[in-house]
Amino acid sequence: MAISHLSLVNQKLAFASSIITALSTYPDATTAAQKIQRQALGDAAVFHLSMGLHFYVRELAEHHQIKNVGSINSIQDLISTLSEVDKASPESFELVELAELKGCWLNQLTHYYDQLSKSPEKSKEKKAFAQENLIAAVELTEAESQLPVQLTSELLGSWLESFRVLVMRQRETSTEY
Repeated sequence: MAISHLSLVNQKLAFASSIITALSTYPDATTAAQKIQRQALGDAAVFHLSMGLHFYVRELAEHHQIKNVGSINSIQDLISTLSEVDKASPESFELVELAELKGCWLNQLTHYYDQLSKSPEKSKEKKAFAQENLIAAVELTEAESQLPVQLTSELLGSWLESFRVLVMRQRETSTEY
């Protein structure tokens, strides 16, 4: 039997669950090695949750009978592809809403995953002859958006549970149609 996107989503969620369980064995990382292991496990859980989302978007495309599901890599790709064939997906619109809602599990997950793939920014050198009587302006929204989320097994577990609930609910709803 061929592996479907549904089974890939379930697999990635199971992998994330396993990693989160392993992460919970490091509640108080004190040594450098423990801190590295905590970070590695947290990032791995984020990776598997993100891959679960990636394959879930393709599962939705498959459900709507989109031909080239391999070309769909994001929620926006799904929405664009569906609109090209005059279809709409309430599931994808809900995903967009959750991804854009500040503080929501999907917003935090996608933001953290995006931060993992960014290269460090090169620090700007200060000019030698800066105007001394001016106060430097700082963009607060940019600084706020770069604050990292502290990954804990509890936080990752809540993201996983929210993701599972969403997937199960949307799968149940889509089978009714």
